[in-house]
Amino acid sequence: MVRTKTSIAGNNNGFTLLELLVVLFIIGLASAMVIFSAGRMRDNSMFREEARKLYLTAKHARTAAILERQDVAMKIDEEGNRYWLDYGGDKTSELHTVPKKYPLSGKDLHFFPKGSSSGGLIEIRNEKGQKYAVEVDQVLGTASIKRL
Repeated sequence: MVRTKTSIAGNNNGFTLLELLVVLFIIGLASAMVIFSAGRMRDNSMFREEARKLYLTAKHARTAAILERQDVAMKIDEEGNRYWLDYGGDKTSELHTVPKKYPLSGKDLHFFPKGSSSGGLIEIRNEKGQKYAVEVDQVLGTASIKRL
């Protein structure tokens, strides 16, 4: 058998500088895409979490009104972008301030001891124009959340 030399450059055991640069470029591009996607996912997750907190507060207000046999109001402060529960008198829940990038809109909701409510709609939106609406049924007093 005759052996022939196929490489004219000599040693064929390493990588060229061009191959290394191409690999580093691909790794850098993939990393940038992952970092960008992670930031966007975090913002979307925070927005969904704020909408869910709003929904759970409305749900809790109805339960508290029934169990404590007294009117409970869910107060909305659009200017301060915050909400809280008012149990009557001086008794209130903690104030929950929503980040300014997620403006709230809606009127105060009142929940009654028999399970009904004043009914209404509270919306929260993000800077991209996406919205969630927490709707409270007037007769049943139940809250539901919808993505608009």
